[in-house]
Amino acid sequence: MSRKFRYGLSAVVLALIAAGASAPEILDQFLDEKEGNHTTAYRDGAGIWTICRGATRVDGKPVIPGMKLSKEKCDRVNA
Repeated sequence: MSRKFRYGLSAVVLALIAAGASAPEILDQFLDEKEGNHTTAYRDGAGIWTICRGATRVDGKPVIPGMKLSKEKCDRVNA
């Protein structure tokens, strides 16, 4: 687990900033750390079936129990 700094940014996020990474790359890392990116369907805090970073529908269909997506598919869903 990476050490967190003053504003809750991880060493990885700070390294991306220092390296001049693009804003979408930095945001993607930040959201993965803060929100998670689940490739298997789960119930969110309200009991709604969710996948990736909170998607409730994939390709127009509702998320259902047992649904699994690849990381690449989640990347497209999250975009």
